[in-house]
Amino acid sequence: MSKRLSLLLFGLGLTLTPPALAEFSLAQIPPLSNKTPITLVAEKGFWTDYLTQEMLPKFTEKTGVKVNVISTELESMFELQTQALLMGEGKYDLLTMEAGWAKEWAANGYTVPLLELAKLYDPDGEKAMESYLEPYYPSLLNILSYNRELHAIPYNNYVMGSHYRADLFENKTEQAHFLQRFGYPLKPATNVEELADQAVFFTRKAGELLAEKPLTHDFYGLALMSGNKPHINDEFSSIIWSLGGAWMWPIYNQQKKLTHFEVPTVNQEAIKAGLAYRQLMPYAYPADDKFAFNEAANAMATGQVAIWPFAYNNLWHASFKVEANIPGARLGVSQVPGGTPYNGAYAFAVSYDSKNPQAAYWLLKYMGTFEAQYAYALGGGNPCRMDVVTAPEFKNASKRAIAGAFEASHVANLFWSTKVLELGHFTSTAMGQIYPELSRACYAASQHEANITDIFIELSTKIKQLQNTHGEVPAIDKKNK
Repeated sequence: MSKRLSLLLFGLGLTLTPPALAEFSLAQIPPLSNKTPITLVAEKGFWTDYLTQEMLPKFTEKTGVKVNVISTELESMFELQTQALLMGEGKYDLLTMEAGWAKEWAANGYTVPLLELAKLYDPDGEKAMESYLEPYYPSLLNILSYNRELHAIPYNNYVMGSHYRADLFENKTEQAHFLQRFGYPLKPATNVEELADQAVFFTRKAGELLAEKPLTHDFYGLALMSGNKPHINDEFSSIIWSLGGAWMWPIYNQQKKLTHFEVPTVNQEAIKAGLAYRQLMPYAYPADDKFAFNEAANAMATGQVAIWPFAYNNLWHASFKVEANIPGARLGVSQVPGGTPYNGAYAFAVSYDSKNPQAAYWLLKYMGTFEAQYAYALGGGNPCRMDVVTAPEFKNASKRAIAGAFEASHVANLFWSTKVLELGHFTSTAMGQIYPELSRACYAASQHEANITDIFIELSTKIKQLQNTHGEVPAIDKKNK
């Protein structure tokens, strides 16, 4: 790997200002010798709809290569693709991955390094890909890299922020009552303790006053993604990291090579996070086991809650509907309580058994252009490129509905630039196997009748087992101090 890309991926001498606009466009795709149709796996949603309706027809017109789209839910995406990759069927040319799977798939040889593809198919070789990657957030490239090689290009950044009702937080009556009750000013929570105070404070019954007006329905302090879904883990992880903990710690030697992981035998920070989460739940919008990000965003949008504290910023456009739905409502965004938001991305990669890797490479590159990420932003998505996020037009008040969280996302992504390499969450090649266990344990720990300590002791054992079975380096006990 070139020194230029090495600096980009590992933050040595990293520049945290947006680079010049990358010039690559559809017009630069050269004539393709392989016209075999390709198949793309994509998550259901507006971005896949946009690809299908806008970008893919243009790609086919330019290259003569037809693109088939397999649209699926996130819950089935890992298993669907992994089974095909295990069989070497050549079923999918372009894979969609959640960031946590990236290193596992790369370690198994399922995805092809981008520089290898560039050397094969790009007239300007590696330099073209290196230049192309410069506008992307280093945090996302580090998450998606394996052995200092990048295998995937991110398109959807779901770094978290706290979405809150700024009109309520800035209401003089509410501010005075909060100060009197808790002894400090009402402002976006900087830790879970402050969040708990705000959750209690804003929870009201129908008929009570909120910002001097009587409520026609019960109102809740916050929305939590507390269903039996993957997203509860993301909330727990954010809290655990803010407490200085982790699910597992990567250990490096003097050459910065990963040698093993340490897993807490009794994860004290996870236990504290579980207790804090349970403390929040009575003041959260009522949730069933299917309650996740869509439901939380809707609770904010329909004026049911004051705060969505661990919101994915790519759902800002959904939360923002509160301004249209509730007279006088104004949405604000801050960093999550504790300042360590869950981060990651969905990304595309070329499969090792692609029947047309040439076309797959160029489509991958096209789907990550400034043009594509700009269109993604206009559709309400949270882009992965600094030059799109910081584009001057997105600072205009008229763009708040889609870009109101861009600055908060920018700050959060820069914070994580190389810090993602300090957490096992983003460095294990077995995370695709471990992540579902984290989610199951977090949901179990959120239930008030469960024993949190037992759940997380058992989880630590499971993490070690999965890492030692599926990971490239071993996991050992981290002794509690």
